[in-house]
Amino acid sequence: MTKIYNLDTSELNNLDVNLAAELLALSVDLTMILNESGVIEKVVDGSKPVAANTSSLVGKKWLDSVAIDSQPKVNALLKTREDQDEQKWRQVNQEIDGANSLPIQFSTIFFAKQNKLVAIGKDLSSISMLQQKLVESQQEIERDYANLHAIQNRYLQLFNSIDQAYLIVDSQTLKMIEVNKSAGFLVGDLKKIQGKLFVNLFPTKDHEAIQSYLLESKAGILQSSFQTTLEDLKENVEISSSLLREGNQNICLVSIKSKSQTTNLGTVNEQAALLSQAMEDFQDGFIVCSTNGVILTSNNTFVTMSQSTQKESVLGKSLELWLGRASVDLKIILGTVREHGSIKDYASTITADDGSSSVPVQISAVSFNSGKLSLVAIGIHQLSKALNKPTDKPDNLGKNAKELTQLVGKVPLKQIVTETTDIIEKLCILAALDLTMTNRASAAELLGLSRQGLYIKMRRFGIVDSNAPDDIDA
Repeated sequence: MTKIYNLDTSELNNLDVNLAAELLALSVDLTMILNESGVIEKVVDGSKPVAANTSSLVGKKWLDSVAIDSQPKVNALLKTREDQDEQKWRQVNQEIDGANSLPIQFSTIFFAKQNKLVAIGKDLSSISMLQQKLVESQQEIERDYANLHAIQNRYLQLFNSIDQAYLIVDSQTLKMIEVNKSAGFLVGDLKKIQGKLFVNLFPTKDHEAIQSYLLESKAGILQSSFQTTLEDLKENVEISSSLLREGNQNICLVSIKSKSQTTNLGTVNEQAALLSQAMEDFQDGFIVCSTNGVILTSNNTFVTMSQSTQKESVLGKSLELWLGRASVDLKIILGTVREHGSIKDYASTITADDGSSSVPVQISAVSFNSGKLSLVAIGIHQLSKALNKPTDKPDNLGKNAKELTQLVGKVPLKQIVTETTDIIEKLCILAALDLTMTNRASAAELLGLSRQGLYIKMRRFGIVDSNAPDDIDA
C-alpha cells in the first residue's frame, strides 16, 4: 500500500490535531481522532463517506466498535507512539450503526503534544465486493466443472456398457478417437488402436470403399451397412456409421457388428435358459428363498441332499426343516445376510425329512432384489466325510483332566467333580459361540439356556469382559 503522508515527528507536534484530521480526510475515506483511552472524540468523513451516520462512532471506544476478529488489530493500532515507526496498515471490520460491517484499512499517527491518536482509513468495500464476485465465479466454475465431470462419467459408463462395438472416428483424418470396451473383442488392444487410422482395421482392398462410405455418412447421406472383414481376426463384420456434430467438428459414430458373435451368443432368453439348466445340474445345492427362509425354488442337488422324493416336496417349506440346528442356523444365516448382505462358508448339516442321515455342509448366501421382492440365494456345498472326522480332544482339556486326577486324595471328590463340570461347561459355551459365529442369543438357544444365564456363565469363566453390557447379542 502506498503511503499517503510523509511527516516527521517535529512537524506533527507543531500541527493542530483537528486541522491534521481535516487535511488527512482529503486523501482518505475516514479519519478519527482518539484520546489516550482509545475513545473516539471526532470523526471526519472523506470526500466519499463510508456510511451515512459515521458520527454515531463519537464517544465509543474504538475497540468496542469493531468485529471480534478485528480487535487484536485495533489493539496493535492503538499502541502507536512518537518513538515508534509509522504504524502498518491493517484491515479492520468496522461496525457502524445502521450499516453492515465495513472492511476499512486503517493506519494511525500519534500526536505527542496533544496526546491524541489519529486513525486514517481507506474503504475496501468495492475491493471486497470484487473479491466476493471472484469467489462466487470460482464456485460457479467448480460447480460447472463438477457437472461436466459427472456428465462425462455417465457418458463413459454408457459408452462402455453397450454390448455393441462402437468407435468414434474423426471425419477429417479418419483416425479413431475413442473405442468402447465391447470393440475390444473385435479389434484387440484398445490402447494400441486409439489414434490409428480406422481403415487399417480392414483389408487393403476395402480401404477405398470404407473411406467413401464414411464420407457419405459425413455428408448426411443415409445408407445401408457395409460388409467387410477384420484384418487381424479374419472375421466377417458389418459396419454402420452415423454423423455427430461437436461444435465446428464433425465425427462419425461407427458400429462394428460381428456376424459370428451374434450367431454364437444367441438371444437373451436362450442365455437365461442355459444358465437355468447349468444351475439345475450344478453339483452344489442351490435354492432361492424369501427373507424369512421359505424356499421358492431349488435345484435337483438340494432335493437329493434333503432325500426328498421330488422338488415339489421342498417348495413352499422353510429351510429350517433340513438344517441340523434348525431355527438357530436359519436365524444366523438370514440375520447375517440381512445385516451384511452375504454370508460365506457357514458350517452346518443337512438332514433328511425324518431327521436322519445328517450330511455336513458349508452354506453361503447373498441377498438380491427381484422386482419389488427381496430374496435370498443360498448355495450349499457338501463336505466329504474325510474332512469332518471328529477332532482330538483339545490339549487344554487333557491337561486339565490330568491335573484334576492328581487332586485325588488331596481335595474332596465333590470339589473335583465341580471343577470338571466347569471345564466341560466352558468348552461347550466356546463351541456354541464358534458354531453360531459369536451370536450370543443363538448360542444360548443352542445350549438350552436363557440369554441372561449364558451371560452369567460367560463372565464366570472369563469368556467376556465383566463390564460388558448384558444385551449384546453378537
